[in-house]
Amino acid sequence: MSFTQVKELRKSGRLQEAYEMAMSDIEQAPNDVWAARALFWTLYDMAFADLDRGYVDEASVLVERMRPLIPTMQASGDDEPDKDLPERALARLVRHLQPFYADVKTAYREAREGQTIAPYDFIAGLIVHGQLTEPLHERAGWIIWHHLWCQQQRMPSQEARQALAHYMSLTGIESPSMLHSRILVVAIRLSKRFGQEFDFAKFLDVWGEDNFMPDDWQRNERKKGHPRHFPALVETAVAQYIAFKKLQHDTFYSEQFMALLEQVVQRFPDKPELKRYLSLALMRRGDKERALQLHRELAMTLSKYYVWHELAAMFTHDLDMKTSALCQALSMKVPENFTSEMHRELGWELAREGHMAEALCELETYRTLRERGGWPKSWRYEQLRKRIPADTQPTADNRQLYVERAMPIINWVYQDLPQQPAVVVAQFRDKQGKDVARVAMPGGKALFVKPAKLPAAKYLRVRVLDDNGKLRLLTAEPAERNDVVPAFADSVTGDVRIMQGQGGKQYGFVEGCFVPGLLLQGVANGDTITILTEMQPDGRRRATAII
Repeated sequence: MSFTQVKELRKSGRLQEAYEMAMSDIEQAPNDVWAARALFWTLYDMAFADLDRGYVDEASVLVERMRPLIPTMQASGDDEPDKDLPERALARLVRHLQPFYADVKTAYREAREGQTIAPYDFIAGLIVHGQLTEPLHERAGWIIWHHLWCQQQRMPSQEARQALAHYMSLTGIESPSMLHSRILVVAIRLSKRFGQEFDFAKFLDVWGEDNFMPDDWQRNERKKGHPRHFPALVETAVAQYIAFKKLQHDTFYSEQFMALLEQVVQRFPDKPELKRYLSLALMRRGDKERALQLHRELAMTLSKYYVWHELAAMFTHDLDMKTSALCQALSMKVPENFTSEMHRELGWELAREGHMAEALCELETYRTLRERGGWPKSWRYEQLRKRIPADTQPTADNRQLYVERAMPIINWVYQDLPQQPAVVVAQFRDKQGKDVARVAMPGGKALFVKPAKLPAAKYLRVRVLDDNGKLRLLTAEPAERNDVVPAFADSVTGDVRIMQGQGGKQYGFVEGCFVPGLLLQGVANGDTITILTEMQPDGRRRATAII
């Protein structure tokens, strides 16, 4: 074979001789890789030579002769880095054959240099009149992207949306691709700027939720030492889709977007808000069981009142649990402008149960908040007000009711967390004058909570969440002393011997353990008591609480 000789003839401009030698080789060995390569590149040079002389039809004929050679050229099976070079070369040649190629090339160069208005207008005209052939679509797509990127802060909404529509009409652009992803980036920016004027949800559905490149799923590092990352493009796109739907007060998502959202929730578990919107969308579609499960997981990790309020709305089949979820939501710190409807909803449920005084308390709170904010009252308020007897006196407040009635939903949400024994060892007022209770647990763990969150009992079974090293009380139920005390391995039970020191201060001992006088209030000499102890630096044990 004479591949090298053919190459030398081509490089020296002796194309006819190169062609004759290449044809001789291919006729002798039609399936030989090197013979096919020699003829392909010879035809390639001949086609460009014809184009230089203006012989477009002759060049087109040569292109059609080149196509069948590519499979033979790639038949070696070698994983060569430039294996797709013939296809790229042929695509380049085909572009040169297209009408307006030179004009599109010039427009592309100008757009890359930042002069985008005239190039875009030229391309838009070709698209509108159907004169832009498919081999030039990618160059046209880049021109549109440069125009949108450079003019995004200046162009009006209609022009931006028209430019994106022109881009989406181009069928010759590979997807996924860098260009396709960059168009999505600029579309997100435009959506944030234009709000409801730009239907981003519809755009993403047309763009194609399955067209993200692998890099679009990767987060990028911020500056060195910064704890957070730049979100991945897919995260940003999903969040913007949801944001637009929120503007429309619509939680119905397309099938394609639901599939994408499922993937994003699994890939980025640190984004609980995305799981929340997936749950709400599933509820809208009628998948209550999965929606409840997802919202249960959210309530465990995302301590927000609106998660519990949304849980209440999901319990359409269990009104007691709905009431419980409303009570839990109202027991949390909630801005006033978000609580009024929850008070009205809870009032409705309490009246349904026959608790008219408590229901009236909720309705009065609702009325006060609506009037304070200058907002109109719901017709449901008037309807419910008529159901409550006129002589009903409202309760002063329902805070204790919130704590008690919230227990069922809290137990359901945190059912996977085991209960553990605990003892209320002290109640006092802190430096701000607020009532505080100290709750001790086995192993020396303790936490401080508001007494209103605890039942009226000294011995408890509690669920506690370790929230980044900070203990948070989730549930508390009364328990029997004999069920709780044995769990405290550091406890000591015995008769207390009370003594008096200098200045009249009392102290005592139980089985040799020192008991500070502060703990002995209400305890008489000789009483049998149980104390919790801790080891002191000198090796002796000291009482920390009487249980």
